[in-house]
Amino acid sequence: MSLYEKIYNVMCDTEAIEKKLSVGSGNNSYKAIGEREVLNMIKPLFKKYKLIIFPVDGEITEQNSTFESTYKNEVTTKTRNVTQLKVIYKIVDVETGESEQIVGFGNGADSQDKGSGKAFTYSLKVALSKTFMLFSGEDTDNTHSDDITTGSNKPTETLKDKDDAEITITAAMLLEMALSKGYTEAQICKKYKVSELKFIKKDIKKVAYEAFSKLANK
Repeated sequence: MSLYEKIYNVMCDTEAIEKKLSVGSGNNSYKAIGEREVLNMIKPLFKKYKLIIFPVDGEITEQNSTFESTYKNEVTTKTRNVTQLKVIYKIVDVETGESEQIVGFGNGADSQDKGSGKAFTYSLKVALSKTFMLFSGEDTDNTHSDDITTGSNKPTETLKDKDDAEITITAAMLLEMALSKGYTEAQICKKYKVSELKFIKKDIKKVAYEAFSKLANK
């Protein structure tokens, strides 16, 4: 059996993985696929067909920015570190020595030093999910791009916290939500024609945040 036949068989033996992992809380939460769910499905099949996978190369970029966060009328300055990774993985057939490379992209945001770990985990999930078609059951095209770039004319619900007070969508909140959907800070700035996210108007931030929250991960 060739490497490609084994990859095909792994694809045939897998099923769609639903997004069961809840990230965040309240109106700022979103659903995601956990690394455990992906590995629990793929690892037994790699053992069965005698395949291994490991990273062989990659590219990394770091973006550091400061922003003002407002919560209950208190303004604080925070630092956000965003790591963006492009990782090349190699799948090897241990019986024949045949190999093939696949690519995974990942973004990780963290205020300390965990961004690279988050990005690496995300890149592996993306690489495996796309290679073996582990569809989440959601269509990435279910929201028109105009709803993100220019805003939607449809009415939207006001985001509220647990005290039923309106939440102000900050640049940091918009960035975190966009990153969770596979978009980079540079892509968002380019779409809105601004040098930094903080220059996006308040009402547009809200519309963009709600549009991103409805998107499936890229």
